[in-house]
Amino acid sequence: MKKKIQFVTIALISLLVSSCSKGWLEEKQNIKLIVPTTLNDLELLMNSSEFEYDGRGAAETSCDDYSFTPEQLSLFYYNSDRDFITWKKERDLEYGSSQLNEWVAAYIQVQICNVVLEGLETIDRTEKNKAIYDRLKGCALFYRSRQFLNIAMDFCKYYDADTAPADLGIPLKLTADKDEKIVRSSLEATYQQIVTDLETASKLLPVEQIIRSQVARGGAYALLARAYLFMDRYQAAQKSADSSLKYHSYVEDFNLVNNTGTRPLVIESKEMHLRFSAMTRSSSNPTYGRIADDLYDLYENTDLRKSLFFRKETDNKYSFRGSYSGQLFTGTTTAEVLLILAETKARLGDPDGAMDALNILLSKRYISQSFVPLTAQNQKEALDRILTERRKELVTRALRWQDLKRLNLDPHYAKTLTRTIGSETYNLPPDDPRYVLPIPQFVINYNGITQNQY
Repeated sequence: MKKKIQFVTIALISLLVSSCSKGWLEEKQNIKLIVPTTLNDLELLMNSSEFEYDGRGAAETSCDDYSFTPEQLSLFYYNSDRDFITWKKERDLEYGSSQLNEWVAAYIQVQICNVVLEGLETIDRTEKNKAIYDRLKGCALFYRSRQFLNIAMDFCKYYDADTAPADLGIPLKLTADKDEKIVRSSLEATYQQIVTDLETASKLLPVEQIIRSQVARGGAYALLARAYLFMDRYQAAQKSADSSLKYHSYVEDFNLVNNTGTRPLVIESKEMHLRFSAMTRSSSNPTYGRIADDLYDLYENTDLRKSLFFRKETDNKYSFRGSYSGQLFTGTTTAEVLLILAETKARLGDPDGAMDALNILLSKRYISQSFVPLTAQNQKEALDRILTERRKELVTRALRWQDLKRLNLDPHYAKTLTRTIGSETYNLPPDDPRYVLPIPQFVINYNGITQNQY
């Protein structure tokens, strides 16, 4: 029986890969023939290794955290990598097979979640099975929402409540039907689907992780806080952050981390809600790129992250080594939740409360004997420090690009990105259309959905 289920799982995932790449419109196989029908079968699907990874590589490459030399730029195999680095308007959208992660990784997971959710509808929820039933439903809603948010962050404008009903969102694939017509929803509908499903998931999921590969309640509230922050819904984000910390408040003390080896932070930290790694582009490899000087210079000598996060290379530039996993970690952590809590308190007019939340984090990031709790005289001073710490703490988490998009809407924080590579200088002004990444051409070819315009 176990071998049969494993075969079914592999067959289903293979079909999902095919259906995603062909727009769910070709290969008219009857998916019902291979859909698992028991809770145990659905559990196996939710334990798929597909859920360990995110895309987000293009956004990570495009942000201002990296620098390159002409020699490093020439090493890239795909033109698309160079195009994202230089913010080229006319881009090569025929990405290589390893460059489809932003879209394919997301929608494979979405489709598996839809299969699980539809499978649950065929099974009666009873007093005996309600714990596993609710956990599976909560996990499926969580993973689907996570990927919807990932795609929206990369391929859509920043959420603005005034324009979101008219702005283009993402294809909201909510069924396992391969023949369903694929269209882009509005940005309003996209974010409402994300927060609605996460609100539901946070109530269904268990307080403690039952299975290490599946999320618990604190992680769902953390992702909900992230989504609300990116909607500028600060009260809702603060409430979600508080809820997350109620269930998951552990912060890793970097004073206790042994700073030896090439990757001292490759640990199963209890600070993580769930382990995710980004399928990154080559720009994060020290062979191809380096951490930007202006980012490295933000770290004080008493900041433990300065030595734990970075490694000095032979050219006296720095590469990143501080991930919680062998690849770049993109999941939520207690640290991110504390930063959201601090920012929302500052934006809502509570600078003292904001600094209290920030100090909980920084007391575990600075050398204990040297750390003096921070204070702020006003809202602006608090927000300045919080946003600086956000960039420092969340480096390589594939969040900087979305932060740039939202901060560009505020004249105090708007920034023109400048990247000098040899004798060439490239610029990306605030609120430029290129902040919305182009959808891979194969998606346009198969589905005919609307491409982002430049």
